[in-house]
Amino acid sequence: MELILEGLHEALDGGPLADEKVQNVKIRLVDVKLHEDAIHRGPAQVIPAVRAAVKAGILMANDALLEPMQKIQITVPTDQMGNATSQIQGRRGQVYDITSEGDTVTVAGKAPVAELFGFAGDIRSATEGRAMWSTEFAGFELVPASMLKEVVTGIRKRKGLKEQMPTPADYLA
Repeated sequence: MELILEGLHEALDGGPLADEKVQNVKIRLVDVKLHEDAIHRGPAQVIPAVRAAVKAGILMANDALLEPMQKIQITVPTDQMGNATSQIQGRRGQVYDITSEGDTVTVAGKAPVAELFGFAGDIRSATEGRAMWSTEFAGFELVPASMLKEVVTGIRKRKGLKEQMPTPADYLA
């Protein structure tokens, strides 16, 4: 049983899509048949078999990938409001509040962390250096289905894994 649990933990520490930690999964072990000979049921045989079965099961269950999000709050002069909102929206972000106080506007929204690289320089350029902004972690959200393949391929390439999307057949022999 210890070897089966170790195989489960290995599979959940590096999921099939992007070799990232897996969460919110319920695994039910229904049946296990081990070989009669002790030599054929050691760690080198059991752990990879369990790991492959779990990863194939995760893929069959239509798993999803989560990405970290940042809350963004930008304070700019009123005439720069359009530039501030376009910086959020141009990064797969959403503007969810715009408040005005005197001659300044505060734009609040959120965007994926992966899209915010280079944000500081871009917001300075777009607002002529007149913007003040802050960011705060806003949790995780699902990667849009239309972008999943592109995001997973990029992660797999960066990690040195084969770039194509894995399928259950890759794990089942």
